[in-house]
Amino acid sequence: MSSSHSRLLVPILCLLAALGIFSTSLYLPSLPAVGQALGASQESVQFTLALFFLGSAVGSLLLGPLSDRLGRLIIAKGGLLLFIAASLWCAESQDILSLQFGRFFQGFAASSGPLVARAVGRDLYEGSSLTRFSATIMMVISISPAIAPSLGGLIQAYFGWEKNFYFLMLFGCIVVFVVWIWLPETNGNPKKFPNLSAMLKNYFHLLKDSYCGALCLVIGLQMGAVFCYISLSPYLFITLFKWSPQEFGLVGITSAFGNMMGFALARHFAHRIHFHQGILIGSLLCCLISLGFIGICFFFSEKSSFLVLYSICFYSASALTVVNSSAAAMNLYPEMAGTSSAMVGAVQIGSGAFGSTLASLLPISPIALGITLASLSLASFILGIFIEKKKWLGR
Repeated sequence: MSSSHSRLLVPILCLLAALGIFSTSLYLPSLPAVGQALGASQESVQFTLALFFLGSAVGSLLLGPLSDRLGRLIIAKGGLLLFIAASLWCAESQDILSLQFGRFFQGFAASSGPLVARAVGRDLYEGSSLTRFSATIMMVISISPAIAPSLGGLIQAYFGWEKNFYFLMLFGCIVVFVVWIWLPETNGNPKKFPNLSAMLKNYFHLLKDSYCGALCLVIGLQMGAVFCYISLSPYLFITLFKWSPQEFGLVGITSAFGNMMGFALARHFAHRIHFHQGILIGSLLCCLISLGFIGICFFFSEKSSFLVLYSICFYSASALTVVNSSAAAMNLYPEMAGTSSAMVGAVQIGSGAFGSTLASLLPISPIALGITLASLSLASFILGIFIEKKKWLGR
Protein backbone atom coordinates (compact mmCIF):
# COMPACT_ATOMS: atom_id res chain seq x y z
CA MET A 1 0.00 0.00 0.00
CA SER A 2 1.44 3.40 -0.97
CA SER A 3 2.00 6.06 1.67
CA SER A 4 -0.67 8.33 0.18
CA HIS A 5 -3.21 5.47 0.23
CA SER A 6 -2.20 4.65 3.81
CA ARG A 7 -2.86 8.22 4.97
CA LEU A 8 -6.27 8.33 3.28
CA LEU A 9 -7.39 4.84 4.31
CA VAL A 10 -9.07 5.68 7.62
CA PRO A 11 -10.91 8.80 6.29
CA ILE A 12 -12.20 6.81 3.30
CA LEU A 13 -13.32 3.92 5.52
CA CYS A 14 -15.07 6.40 7.80
CA LEU A 15 -17.03 7.78 4.83
CA LEU A 16 -17.99 4.28 3.77
CA ALA A 17 -18.93 3.19 7.28
CA ALA A 18 -21.04 6.33 7.77
CA LEU A 19 -23.12 5.72 4.63
CA GLY A 20 -25.90 3.79 6.35
CA ILE A 21 -26.24 5.79 9.56
CA PHE A 22 -25.99 9.11 7.69
CA SER A 23 -28.78 8.00 5.34
CA THR A 24 -30.96 7.20 8.35
CA SER A 25 -30.16 10.19 10.58
CA LEU A 26 -30.58 12.83 7.85
CA TYR A 27 -34.12 11.62 7.22
CA LEU A 28 -35.37 11.53 10.83
CA PRO A 29 -36.56 15.16 11.19
CA SER A 30 -38.67 14.70 8.04
CA LEU A 31 -40.67 11.69 9.24
CA PRO A 32 -43.79 13.62 10.38
CA ALA A 33 -43.66 15.85 7.27
CA VAL A 34 -43.41 12.84 4.93
CA GLY A 35 -46.60 11.44 6.42
CA GLN A 36 -48.42 14.73 5.85
CA ALA A 37 -47.10 15.21 2.33
CA LEU A 38 -47.87 11.68 1.13
CA GLY A 39 -51.04 11.20 3.16
CA ALA A 40 -49.54 8.27 5.05
CA SER A 41 -49.95 7.05 8.61
CA GLN A 42 -47.22 7.18 11.26
CA GLU A 43 -46.82 3.41 11.01
CA SER A 44 -46.38 3.54 7.22
CA VAL A 45 -43.75 6.25 7.45
CA GLN A 46 -41.85 4.43 10.21
CA PHE A 47 -42.00 1.32 8.03
CA THR A 48 -39.71 3.12 5.55
CA LEU A 49 -37.04 2.90 8.24
CA ALA A 50 -37.71 -0.78 8.80
CA LEU A 51 -37.44 -1.43 5.05
CA PHE A 52 -34.18 0.51 4.85
CA PHE A 53 -32.74 -1.68 7.61
CA LEU A 54 -34.14 -4.82 6.00
CA GLY A 55 -32.55 -3.86 2.68
CA SER A 56 -29.25 -3.26 4.44
CA ALA A 57 -29.41 -6.68 6.09
CA VAL A 58 -30.17 -8.44 2.80
CA GLY A 59 -27.45 -6.45 1.05
CA SER A 60 -24.87 -7.38 3.66
CA LEU A 61 -25.66 -11.08 3.40
CA LEU A 62 -25.39 -11.08 -0.40
CA LEU A 63 -22.46 -8.70 -0.83
CA GLY A 64 -20.23 -10.07 1.94
CA PRO A 65 -19.30 -13.35 0.25
CA LEU A 66 -18.96 -11.50 -3.05
CA SER A 67 -16.34 -9.23 -1.50
CA ASP A 68 -14.36 -12.33 -0.47
CA ARG A 69 -14.52 -13.66 -4.02
CA LEU A 70 -14.36 -10.53 -6.17
CA GLY A 71 -12.52 -8.10 -3.91
CA ARG A 72 -13.51 -5.15 -1.75
CA LEU A 73 -13.28 -2.43 -4.40
CA ILE A 74 -15.84 -3.71 -6.88
CA ILE A 75 -18.43 -4.11 -4.12
CA ALA A 76 -17.79 -0.58 -2.82
CA LYS A 77 -18.01 0.99 -6.27
CA GLY A 78 -21.09 -0.92 -7.39
CA GLY A 79 -22.90 -0.31 -4.10
CA LEU A 80 -22.26 3.42 -4.23
CA LEU A 81 -23.56 3.74 -7.79
CA LEU A 82 -26.75 1.90 -6.78
CA PHE A 83 -27.04 4.15 -3.71
CA ILE A 84 -27.03 7.25 -5.91
CA ALA A 85 -29.77 5.82 -8.15
CA ALA A 86 -31.92 4.71 -5.18
CA SER A 87 -31.62 8.16 -3.57
CA LEU A 88 -33.01 9.71 -6.76
CA TRP A 89 -35.87 7.20 -6.67
CA CYS A 90 -36.73 8.23 -3.10
CA ALA A 91 -36.56 11.94 -3.94
CA GLU A 92 -39.01 11.52 -6.83
CA SER A 93 -41.49 9.30 -4.96
CA GLN A 94 -45.09 10.46 -5.22
CA ASP A 95 -46.65 8.01 -2.76
CA ILE A 96 -45.62 6.10 0.34
CA LEU A 97 -45.39 2.73 -1.44
CA SER A 98 -42.84 4.08 -3.92
CA LEU A 99 -40.84 5.62 -1.09
CA GLN A 100 -40.87 2.33 0.82
CA PHE A 101 -39.50 0.44 -2.19
CA GLY A 102 -36.90 3.16 -2.76
CA ARG A 103 -35.75 3.01 0.84
CA PHE A 104 -35.37 -0.78 0.63
CA PHE A 105 -33.02 -0.50 -2.35
CA GLN A 106 -31.23 2.47 -0.80
CA GLY A 107 -30.60 0.35 2.29
CA PHE A 108 -29.40 -2.55 0.13
CA ALA A 109 -26.89 -0.25 -1.57
CA ALA A 110 -25.84 1.53 1.64
CA SER A 111 -24.89 -1.80 3.22
CA SER A 112 -21.86 -1.99 0.91
CA GLY A 113 -20.17 0.90 2.73
CA PRO A 114 -19.88 -0.43 6.31
CA LEU A 115 -19.46 -3.96 4.95
CA VAL A 116 -16.34 -3.01 3.01
CA ALA A 117 -15.02 -0.86 5.88
CA ARG A 118 -15.24 -3.77 8.35
CA ALA A 119 -13.75 -6.26 5.88
CA VAL A 120 -10.80 -3.97 5.06
CA GLY A 121 -10.19 -3.52 8.80
CA ARG A 122 -10.16 -7.30 9.30
CA ASP A 123 -7.79 -7.69 6.33
CA LEU A 124 -5.30 -5.43 8.10
CA TYR A 125 -5.83 -6.00 11.87
CA GLU A 126 -6.67 -8.69 14.46
CA GLY A 127 -7.17 -9.12 18.22
CA SER A 128 -7.02 -6.00 20.38
CA SER A 129 -5.69 -4.03 17.40
CA LEU A 130 -8.94 -4.84 15.59
CA THR A 131 -10.91 -3.59 18.60
CA ARG A 132 -8.95 -0.32 18.57
CA PHE A 133 -9.44 0.04 14.82
CA SER A 134 -13.19 -0.67 15.08
CA ALA A 135 -13.57 1.77 17.97
CA THR A 136 -11.66 4.44 16.05
CA ILE A 137 -13.86 4.08 12.97
CA MET A 138 -17.04 4.04 15.05
CA MET A 139 -15.91 7.01 17.13
CA VAL A 140 -15.32 9.10 14.01
CA ILE A 141 -18.55 8.10 12.25
CA SER A 142 -20.54 8.80 15.42
CA ILE A 143 -20.24 12.42 14.32
CA SER A 144 -22.87 11.53 11.68
CA PRO A 145 -25.79 11.45 14.16
CA ALA A 146 -24.65 14.89 15.33
CA ILE A 147 -24.43 16.45 11.88
CA ALA A 148 -27.11 14.62 9.91
CA PRO A 149 -30.27 15.36 11.98
CA SER A 150 -29.31 19.02 12.32
CA LEU A 151 -28.65 19.28 8.60
CA GLY A 152 -31.79 17.28 7.83
CA GLY A 153 -33.84 19.60 10.03
CA LEU A 154 -32.56 22.65 8.15
CA ILE A 155 -33.19 21.06 4.75
CA GLN A 156 -36.69 20.06 5.86
CA ALA A 157 -37.48 23.55 7.14
CA TYR A 158 -36.27 25.48 4.10
CA PHE A 159 -36.49 23.11 1.13
CA GLY A 160 -38.75 20.13 1.97
CA TRP A 161 -38.21 16.46 2.71
CA GLU A 162 -37.37 15.50 -0.89
CA LYS A 163 -34.19 17.56 -0.84
CA ASN A 164 -32.76 15.31 1.86
CA PHE A 165 -32.52 12.56 -0.73
CA TYR A 166 -30.95 14.87 -3.30
CA PHE A 167 -28.35 15.70 -0.67
CA LEU A 168 -27.72 11.97 -0.18
CA MET A 169 -27.16 11.71 -3.93
CA LEU A 170 -24.47 14.37 -3.67
CA PHE A 171 -22.91 12.64 -0.68
CA GLY A 172 -22.85 9.36 -2.61
CA CYS A 173 -21.14 11.06 -5.56
CA ILE A 174 -18.40 12.42 -3.31
CA VAL A 175 -17.79 9.05 -1.64
CA VAL A 176 -17.69 7.11 -4.91
CA PHE A 177 -15.15 9.60 -6.29
CA VAL A 178 -12.69 9.18 -3.39
CA VAL A 179 -13.19 5.41 -3.38
CA TRP A 180 -12.57 5.17 -7.12
CA ILE A 181 -9.36 7.19 -6.90
CA TRP A 182 -7.77 6.31 -3.55
CA LEU A 183 -9.15 3.16 -1.90
CA PRO A 184 -6.70 0.23 -2.31
CA GLU A 185 -7.71 -3.40 -2.70
CA THR A 186 -6.87 -5.24 0.55
CA ASN A 187 -8.23 -8.66 -0.38
CA GLY A 188 -4.98 -10.17 -1.58
CA ASN A 189 -6.50 -13.45 -2.69
CA PRO A 190 -9.89 -12.89 -4.34
CA LYS A 191 -11.45 -16.08 -5.61
CA LYS A 192 -13.78 -17.05 -8.40
CA PHE A 193 -17.40 -15.92 -8.46
CA PRO A 194 -19.25 -17.77 -5.68
CA ASN A 195 -22.15 -20.07 -6.38
CA LEU A 196 -25.12 -20.28 -4.08
CA SER A 197 -23.96 -23.46 -2.37
CA ALA A 198 -20.57 -21.94 -1.52
CA MET A 199 -22.22 -18.84 -0.02
CA LEU A 200 -24.63 -20.94 2.03
CA LYS A 201 -21.79 -23.18 3.20
CA ASN A 202 -19.85 -20.21 4.56
CA TYR A 203 -22.89 -18.84 6.39
CA PHE A 204 -23.74 -22.28 7.73
CA HIS A 205 -20.20 -22.54 9.07
CA LEU A 206 -20.67 -19.27 10.96
CA LEU A 207 -24.18 -20.08 12.17
CA LYS A 208 -23.26 -23.47 13.60
CA ASP A 209 -20.54 -21.80 15.69
CA SER A 210 -22.44 -21.22 18.95
CA TYR A 211 -19.92 -18.60 20.09
CA CYS A 212 -20.40 -16.56 16.92
CA GLY A 213 -24.17 -16.95 17.22
CA ALA A 214 -24.17 -15.72 20.81
CA LEU A 215 -22.09 -12.68 19.89
CA CYS A 216 -24.41 -11.83 17.01
CA LEU A 217 -27.42 -12.10 19.32
CA VAL A 218 -25.81 -9.64 21.74
CA ILE A 219 -25.24 -7.24 18.83
CA GLY A 220 -28.83 -7.68 17.67
CA LEU A 221 -30.36 -7.02 21.08
CA GLN A 222 -28.26 -3.94 21.75
CA MET A 223 -28.61 -2.45 18.27
CA GLY A 224 -32.33 -3.22 18.34
CA ALA A 225 -32.59 -1.07 21.46
CA VAL A 226 -30.67 1.78 19.81
CA PHE A 227 -32.80 1.71 16.65
CA CYS A 228 -35.98 1.54 18.71
CA TYR A 229 -34.95 4.85 20.28
CA ILE A 230 -33.95 6.29 16.88
CA SER A 231 -37.31 5.40 15.33
CA LEU A 232 -39.48 6.64 18.20
CA SER A 233 -37.49 9.78 19.06
CA PRO A 234 -38.93 12.06 16.30
CA TYR A 235 -42.43 11.45 17.61
CA LEU A 236 -41.39 11.89 21.23
CA PHE A 237 -39.65 15.20 20.65
CA ILE A 238 -41.70 16.67 17.78
CA THR A 239 -45.18 15.28 18.53
CA LEU A 240 -45.16 14.85 22.32
CA PHE A 241 -42.81 17.62 23.43
CA LYS A 242 -43.65 19.98 20.52
CA TRP A 243 -40.09 20.57 19.34
CA SER A 244 -39.51 21.93 15.85
CA PRO A 245 -37.64 19.78 13.28
CA GLN A 246 -34.60 22.09 13.66
CA GLU A 247 -34.65 21.69 17.44
CA PHE A 248 -34.99 17.93 17.11
CA GLY A 249 -31.96 17.92 14.83
CA LEU A 250 -29.86 19.13 17.75
CA VAL A 251 -30.71 15.95 19.67
CA GLY A 252 -28.39 14.12 17.31
CA ILE A 253 -25.47 16.09 18.72
CA THR A 254 -26.13 14.81 22.22
CA SER A 255 -26.55 11.21 21.03
CA ALA A 256 -23.33 11.46 19.04
CA PHE A 257 -21.55 12.76 22.13
CA GLY A 258 -22.69 9.67 24.03
CA ASN A 259 -21.55 7.42 21.19
CA MET A 260 -18.15 9.07 21.04
CA MET A 261 -17.64 8.62 24.79
CA GLY A 262 -18.49 4.92 24.54
CA PHE A 263 -16.24 4.32 21.53
CA ALA A 264 -13.42 6.26 23.15
CA LEU A 265 -13.71 4.10 26.27
CA ALA A 266 -13.72 0.93 24.15
CA ARG A 267 -10.61 2.10 22.33
CA HIS A 268 -8.83 3.08 25.55
CA PHE A 269 -9.52 -0.24 27.29
CA ALA A 270 -9.00 -2.47 24.23
CA HIS A 271 -5.65 -3.77 25.55
CA ARG A 272 -6.87 -3.94 29.17
CA ILE A 273 -10.16 -5.85 29.11
CA HIS A 274 -11.32 -8.91 27.18
CA PHE A 275 -14.16 -8.76 24.67
CA HIS A 276 -16.46 -10.50 27.16
CA GLN A 277 -15.81 -8.00 29.93
CA GLY A 278 -16.68 -5.12 27.61
CA ILE A 279 -19.96 -6.84 26.68
CA LEU A 280 -20.91 -7.41 30.34
CA ILE A 281 -20.01 -3.91 31.52
CA GLY A 282 -21.77 -2.16 28.64
CA SER A 283 -24.96 -4.25 28.84
CA LEU A 284 -25.25 -3.89 32.61
CA LEU A 285 -24.80 -0.12 32.39
CA CYS A 286 -27.50 0.10 29.69
CA CYS A 287 -29.91 -1.80 31.91
CA LEU A 288 -29.19 0.28 35.03
CA ILE A 289 -29.39 3.57 33.10
CA SER A 290 -32.76 2.56 31.64
CA LEU A 291 -34.15 1.59 35.05
CA GLY A 292 -33.01 4.92 36.44
CA PHE A 293 -34.74 6.77 33.59
CA ILE A 294 -37.98 4.85 34.16
CA GLY A 295 -37.87 5.73 37.86
CA ILE A 296 -37.29 9.42 37.16
CA CYS A 297 -40.19 9.59 34.67
CA PHE A 298 -42.52 7.65 36.96
CA PHE A 299 -41.87 9.53 40.20
CA PHE A 300 -41.25 12.99 38.76
CA SER A 301 -42.39 13.77 35.21
CA GLU A 302 -41.74 13.01 31.55
CA LYS A 303 -39.52 15.89 30.43
CA SER A 304 -37.58 16.28 27.21
CA SER A 305 -34.42 17.16 29.17
CA PHE A 306 -34.55 13.79 30.96
CA LEU A 307 -34.88 12.01 27.61
CA VAL A 308 -31.88 13.89 26.20
CA LEU A 309 -29.74 12.95 29.22
CA TYR A 310 -30.94 9.35 28.97
CA SER A 311 -29.94 9.13 25.30
CA ILE A 312 -26.41 10.36 26.07
CA CYS A 313 -25.86 7.81 28.83
CA PHE A 314 -27.51 4.91 26.99
CA TYR A 315 -25.61 5.53 23.75
CA SER A 316 -22.32 5.63 25.64
CA ALA A 317 -22.86 2.30 27.40
CA SER A 318 -24.33 0.68 24.29
CA ALA A 319 -21.28 1.65 22.22
CA LEU A 320 -19.02 -0.24 24.62
CA THR A 321 -21.14 -3.39 24.17
CA VAL A 322 -21.42 -3.17 20.39
CA VAL A 323 -17.71 -2.51 19.75
CA ASN A 324 -16.55 -5.47 21.83
CA SER A 325 -19.16 -7.94 20.54
CA SER A 326 -18.56 -6.88 16.90
CA ALA A 327 -14.78 -7.08 17.22
CA ALA A 328 -15.03 -10.50 18.90
CA ALA A 329 -17.19 -11.82 16.04
CA MET A 330 -14.94 -10.33 13.33
CA ASN A 331 -11.85 -11.78 15.01
CA LEU A 332 -12.94 -15.40 14.49
CA TYR A 333 -12.38 -16.19 10.80
CA PRO A 334 -9.78 -14.05 8.99
CA GLU A 335 -10.09 -16.20 5.86
CA MET A 336 -13.77 -15.18 5.61
CA ALA A 337 -13.50 -11.50 6.54
CA GLY A 338 -16.11 -10.43 4.01
CA THR A 339 -18.60 -13.11 5.03
CA SER A 340 -18.01 -12.41 8.73
CA SER A 341 -18.44 -8.69 8.06
CA ALA A 342 -21.68 -9.46 6.23
CA MET A 343 -22.97 -11.49 9.17
CA VAL A 344 -22.14 -8.75 11.67
CA GLY A 345 -23.55 -6.07 9.38
CA ALA A 346 -26.74 -8.02 8.71
CA VAL A 347 -27.28 -8.43 12.44
CA GLN A 348 -26.48 -4.78 13.19
CA ILE A 349 -28.69 -3.32 10.50
CA GLY A 350 -31.24 -6.12 10.50
CA SER A 351 -31.80 -5.37 14.16
CA GLY A 352 -32.73 -1.88 12.98
CA ALA A 353 -35.74 -3.42 11.22
CA PHE A 354 -36.62 -5.14 14.48
CA GLY A 355 -36.08 -1.99 16.55
CA SER A 356 -38.03 0.33 14.24
CA THR A 357 -40.90 -2.17 13.95
CA LEU A 358 -40.95 -2.47 17.73
CA ALA A 359 -41.05 1.33 18.01
CA SER A 360 -44.09 1.50 15.71
CA LEU A 361 -45.95 -0.76 18.17
CA LEU A 362 -45.12 1.35 21.23
CA PRO A 363 -47.17 4.28 22.51
CA ILE A 364 -45.47 7.66 22.19
CA SER A 365 -44.26 7.54 25.79
CA PRO A 366 -40.79 7.92 27.35
CA ILE A 367 -41.65 5.33 30.00
CA ALA A 368 -42.64 2.76 27.35
CA LEU A 369 -39.35 3.44 25.57
CA GLY A 370 -37.36 3.04 28.79
CA ILE A 371 -39.04 -0.26 29.67
CA THR A 372 -38.36 -1.64 26.18
CA LEU A 373 -34.69 -0.62 26.19
CA ALA A 374 -34.21 -1.94 29.72
CA SER A 375 -35.67 -5.32 28.71
CA LEU A 376 -33.44 -5.64 25.64
CA SER A 377 -30.36 -4.60 27.62
CA LEU A 378 -31.13 -7.07 30.38
CA ALA A 379 -31.40 -9.84 27.80
CA SER A 380 -28.01 -8.92 26.32
CA PHE A 381 -26.46 -8.87 29.81
CA ILE A 382 -27.85 -12.32 30.61
CA LEU A 383 -26.47 -13.57 27.30
CA GLY A 384 -23.12 -11.97 28.16
CA ILE A 385 -23.06 -13.97 31.42
CA PHE A 386 -23.78 -17.12 29.43
CA ILE A 387 -20.89 -16.35 27.07
CA GLU A 388 -18.54 -15.85 30.01
CA LYS A 389 -19.73 -19.02 31.74
CA LYS A 390 -19.08 -21.04 28.60
CA LYS A 391 -15.40 -20.14 29.01
CA TRP A 392 -14.78 -19.04 25.42
CA LEU A 393 -11.86 -16.97 26.68
CA GLY A 394 -9.42 -18.57 24.27
CA ARG A 395 -11.41 -17.51 21.23
